[in-house]
Amino acid sequence: MASSTTHLDLIAQSQSSKEVTANALFDAGSPATLFGRRASLCSGLNWFYYGGVMMVDGVLTAIANNTAALVLSPSTTNYIEATRAGVVSRNTVGFTGGSIPLYTAVTGTATVTSDTDQRAWVAPAYLPGRASVAVTAADVTLTAADARCRYLTTTGVLTGNRSVIVPDSWEGIVYCSNSGAFAMTFKTAAGSGVVVAQGKRALLLADGTNVVRVTPDT
Repeated sequence: MASSTTHLDLIAQSQSSKEVTANALFDAGSPATLFGRRASLCSGLNWFYYGGVMMVDGVLTAIANNTAALVLSPSTTNYIEATRAGVVSRNTVGFTGGSIPLYTAVTGTATVTSDTDQRAWVAPAYLPGRASVAVTAADVTLTAADARCRYLTTTGVLTGNRSVIVPDSWEGIVYCSNSGAFAMTFKTAAGSGVVVAQGKRALLLADGTNVVRVTPDT
């Protein structure tokens, strides 16, 4: 904690073996370095990161330091992300819905020119994310940012039966604020879904394959 009184074993100017104290502090704080850039190995377009431990479906799972470089694409922005199982990848389109954002890395022809840390571990439970998505003339796939929000409102006049496509692993409260004589379905890309009536709210869950209803419309 960043307070005037600390509970950490800090380095004293007069002490010997300062590296021992420093390394012990780094080790104690190492959970915060999970997926952090491992600068000592990064070169050219090769990206390396630190491993650690993360919770995967209730199981403490060890994530190893990568030994094979994650090779970035040249002359573009790379979006580096992890799956909910801790598998790291990159793409040049944007963060994927349901993924864990790690870094954006801007590259030249042969090197990384800048990188931005996107790891945001603090998400207060008392401040649920909210998103509003317009759905009218076509189905809509949630963006990565929208998919991370706890409360989702759909708006617009429906011109036909429409679907909102959510990640395979997702959970949220939805409010269908649409109008028009058609139905709104929340579903995964390849699975089945749930129709939420206009003017109603429901708690929904994507179970890895399909979207299922947790609560009735209210």
